[in-house]
Amino acid sequence: MGKAGYARGVNSIREIAERRGPFAVVYMDASHDTEDAAHQLELRRRSISGRLREAGASAEMIALFDRAVAEGPPGRGRAGRVLIIDDHTVHADELLPEPPAREVVRVSPLPYLLPLLRHHEELIPHVVAVVDKVGCDLTVVDENGSVTERSVDQDPYPVHKTGGGAWAHRSMQQRVEETTRRTIDDLAEQVRAEAEQVHAEVIVVAGEVSARNALHHALPEHGPTVVEVEAGARAAGGDPGELDAAVHRVVAEQARHDIEEVLDTVAAEIARPEGLAVSGLDATAEALRMARVDRLLIDPDRLGDRTVLVGADRAQVSVDLHAPAGWTGSTAPRQSCRADEALPVAAILTGAEVIVTGGVPSEDGVAALVRHR
Repeated sequence: MGKAGYARGVNSIREIAERRGPFAVVYMDASHDTEDAAHQLELRRRSISGRLREAGASAEMIALFDRAVAEGPPGRGRAGRVLIIDDHTVHADELLPEPPAREVVRVSPLPYLLPLLRHHEELIPHVVAVVDKVGCDLTVVDENGSVTERSVDQDPYPVHKTGGGAWAHRSMQQRVEETTRRTIDDLAEQVRAEAEQVHAEVIVVAGEVSARNALHHALPEHGPTVVEVEAGARAAGGDPGELDAAVHRVVAEQARHDIEEVLDTVAAEIARPEGLAVSGLDATAEALRMARVDRLLIDPDRLGDRTVLVGADRAQVSVDLHAPAGWTGSTAPRQSCRADEALPVAAILTGAEVIVTGGVPSEDGVAALVRHR
């Protein structure tokens, strides 16, 4: 489901972070919402190829970029696209729900992972159930964005109430109601099991009004958040795009809620004496260097073009030009890298989560929850 489902490149974000560069990273508009969209995409491809060449990309990188754009599926409507490439392969090529506010074209020793990380923040595990009185269409999305779909059809016996007031009719109505109740209860159990398997944070229920309401109330009270949406129907003629948009809104709201909780925790920990949080580029780099960071928070707009020093071990970062010569664990020279590239790589290599968001309580847009002081 959804226009952001395309993902090419077999490497996980951690696998990309572990590789040695240089890398070419492109964050581009991949919208396909006008009659001349294909022509506009070709113009963007040529422009970006030229910018990659000017930035020092190898001929192999540029050829891989050109081929990826030519062979990849177009976006549906407004869309963005992020590609991470080295001399040998395309490590990531993903369609994103929205185009970037600013096109990014970089060639650097470290991969620029923030666009990919921001997109993956919205990959909240969830279940979508489009239901009627006889069954439901299930879509299950795990934390990596992998999608599985299946249909569940229950009792084939009639489930429509009859008219009239005769005893036989009332008896049939009771049987219909009991059949419907059993169907909904069984569907609820299957939805619950699917949600449990992927650790879903939210269940989106769509379809027939009475059936979705019944399914909602049949699901456990303590568990994933359950949200009903008006869009979507099992019958032919339903608009899948409308349902996709509704699901995206629900999942994005859940992601925002999760991030707000983390921001609240960071603020509370910073305010607490000996709290488990640090704020600012210097303190966060030191915590990363000591492998103490549990969650790294970055606001790219406030971080801007700031740089840090990176050691031979790329998990070793520092702002201090006079740091001891041995802090890298080797005698290899340190190099200056963009902080928005170096900090996420260091965090990922030391097992920390990276959250890309505004509202970070720091003038330079960097803070972290730490494992210990």
